[in-house]
Amino acid sequence: MPRLTDVRSRLGLPDSAASWYDTWERLGPPEGPVPLPSAAELDSLLTGRLGCDPIDAAAVAAARPDPDADPELWWVMERCYRHLLADMGGIEMLLWPQLPDKWGATGRFVHLYALLAAIPETLAYNRSRGIEDEITWATLSNVAEKLRLNRARFGVPGLEVAHWFTLHFRGAIHRLGRLEFAPERAGEGFPDVDAGDLVLGVHIPQDGGPMSPDACAASIAWAREFFPHHFGDRFASRPLFVCSSWLLDPKLAEVLRPDANIVAFQKLFELLPAGEDASELGEKDVLRFVFDQVGDTDLASLPRDSTLRRVLAEGFAEPRGWQVRTGWFR
Repeated sequence: MPRLTDVRSRLGLPDSAASWYDTWERLGPPEGPVPLPSAAELDSLLTGRLGCDPIDAAAVAAARPDPDADPELWWVMERCYRHLLADMGGIEMLLWPQLPDKWGATGRFVHLYALLAAIPETLAYNRSRGIEDEITWATLSNVAEKLRLNRARFGVPGLEVAHWFTLHFRGAIHRLGRLEFAPERAGEGFPDVDAGDLVLGVHIPQDGGPMSPDACAASIAWAREFFPHHFGDRFASRPLFVCSSWLLDPKLAEVLRPDANIVAFQKLFELLPAGEDASELGEKDVLRFVFDQVGDTDLASLPRDSTLRRVLAEGFAEPRGWQVRTGWFR
């Protein structure tokens, strides 16, 4: 294995990643070998348990890190794995830095391998909370969606949002039907809670069918019972639900049909005032999550092959654009 000083220079991460070097140095390597799945186990795990596209599963398998051929990447993978285990159940995302392009496919998937190796610990932690394995696997299967979207957005297999899954693989977020829910620290402005108190964040996977009122109501009812039952040390009573999303932009209710699923979802929430970066974040998220566009985009060429895409594409021409808004309900 390369020495730490060698890794710092050879990986080529920016100075902004220095804190992660410090964290990884403090944690050190895991106590034993990282339990990476074998080739046969990997295929069954990705295409079977997690429902990944075979194209993505094959790309992950081909990018398996090797301690001799990829010592720097193996160093990173070991410490990311150690980091997951050291903070199992933690609610803050671990914002691991992306590796430079020079590390190729193995660099794009090295964090995923650390996540996959941690699955036995994820299952064990959730079981200790009384959570059924079926819920854990449903939660982890969001990996398949993000692998597919990575190909659509960047044209190559990878997992740009590996940091997002440091929640899923540490038992910090749970998919309950159509929606995902995660304990989060409250910001300013919410009723009956102080900044820093725990609230329940609502997240919307793209996969899973329409966001119908019935599907969302069922998920919310499930979450109301699930978190006080399995996380009574965090939620002794019914939690405050919080969501930040472009889906809560009130302008959508002006341009979509009154019975549209998005409009019904908005009606669940009371909105906080728009933040200073609401428009910047909103336009970025609409391009990413609806049109699979990142970076510079020709707005005039955006597809208008559905009512929602047409409305959103035309909205970019208006002075206000689109916003990320934050809402809550009890």
